[in-house]
Amino acid sequence: MKYLTPGPVQLPKFVIEATARQPPFHRGEEFKKLFKSVLDKLNALYPAKPIVMPGTGTLAVDTMIYNYVNPGEKVLALVYGEFGKRAVDSAKSRGANVLELERDSPPPPDEVEDILRKDREIKTLLVIHNETSTAIAYKDMKKLADVAKSYGVLLLVDSVSGFPAEPLPPGVDVLATASHKALLAPPGASVLYIAVEPRYTAGVPPSMDLKKFIKMAEHLETPYTPPIPVLYALDASLSYILELGQRYTEIHRERVDYLYSAVKLNPIPPRDYRSFTVAAFLCEKPKEVLAKLREAGYVAAGGMYKYRERSIRVGVMGDVTIDDLKTVAEVINRVA
Repeated sequence: MKYLTPGPVQLPKFVIEATARQPPFHRGEEFKKLFKSVLDKLNALYPAKPIVMPGTGTLAVDTMIYNYVNPGEKVLALVYGEFGKRAVDSAKSRGANVLELERDSPPPPDEVEDILRKDREIKTLLVIHNETSTAIAYKDMKKLADVAKSYGVLLLVDSVSGFPAEPLPPGVDVLATASHKALLAPPGASVLYIAVEPRYTAGVPPSMDLKKFIKMAEHLETPYTPPIPVLYALDASLSYILELGQRYTEIHRERVDYLYSAVKLNPIPPRDYRSFTVAAFLCEKPKEVLAKLREAGYVAAGGMYKYRERSIRVGVMGDVTIDDLKTVAEVINRVA
């Protein structure tokens, strides 16, 4: 069975093999050598300080919000899918005053700027870079970052299913992602990039306190037991990603472009906002399509958000070939 889901992804054999070893003691020299290698490679992917924690993408987003949003502060959240709604829920649980801007496609930077200009109480802009539920990516992140900076607003970005396959320019204040999607490793590691120090004034659960992780990382240690097998996987997958460079993004774009050209169903994301890591289609018979794909040896995903019972999603991250996608498209077209 091959997994064409938005995550976990189909792992290359060399990544799986990298995990098959005895985990070292996380206070010893063997671990420090591994941790340094992973941090150095993560740092080469994006110009901000990388943090690795035990957890998932959800924990990465919650950690980002709890370390950078304080109770009572005003947050502008851009919502165009399920994970935007979840980020809003997290901010509300933190006690923030959340202004939701919900659209079928991402609000452009000019619209965001107009809101920030009229409401100077907004402290934070919360954005989903790659919305897994609708296969929508925010493509004008550079301009959005410039807008946020010009108004002194903190830019928090969820790129759990995007980074590093979906291009992300410098300028993001805090980025939340995870090991088991485009970073090409198993689930188990929350990954954050921080360009500004944590600014919480209210309590943060110890397991989510980024100040602890920053301090311990100076000594190549973690405050709590890290997901060591996942770190071995990341060490291998990051070498592969860095070796490919820009080609890594192009491979994903080619895969998703092929799907949209071959599948006869109507796409959910507008053409200019299509993610490079996942494709989403409206579908009248999603259960039948997914069942036939499974018979053909492929696992894809059902719908989410307001398209839950009438769509399918196909991930293109991981060990996926154009031949795989040809088979998937043929099955979808035959059944749907």
